[in-house]
Amino acid sequence: MKWKNKLIKWKENLIKNKESIKESFIKSIIYRMITILLGMLVALIITGNIFVALSLGIATESIQFINYFIYETIWTNYHDKRLRRKIELMREVDIKFDFDLIKDMSFEFSQIDTFIKEYYESILSFFEKLLQNQYLEDIHKDILRDKTYFELKHKHKKFS
Repeated sequence: MKWKNKLIKWKENLIKNKESIKESFIKSIIYRMITILLGMLVALIITGNIFVALSLGIATESIQFINYFIYETIWTNYHDKRLRRKIELMREVDIKFDFDLIKDMSFEFSQIDTFIKEYYESILSFFEKLLQNQYLEDIHKDILRDKTYFELKHKHKKFS
């Protein structure tokens, strides 16, 4: 279960750290304001004319601002789609692994022969929780079979 907790934590971090379009837009504005000032400074040093420097700085950076915002939006969407695909693939693999492991555990528990009431009740509780879990619907038949076998095995026992 340790790996499952790590996967859940990783997914939560992805969701929490996801950059929104609004954040990309604000980041673009701040970055462009800095580059406009730098562009105007360079143009002023080269031309010596403040009006030309101001015009070049604003025109160049306005075009680059639009380009940068579009690039950021496309990159963020591409990156998010890749992450979603990875998560879906991981989930499929995890579910297959879980099913086999749970089926094996269910079978092993069904084979236990006990005279201790607490063990018996714990194992029955385990079966009940598995049967209540909607994600395990595909193997409910196997789990129910194992639970029934366990109950029949203990039907006439008197627990201490």
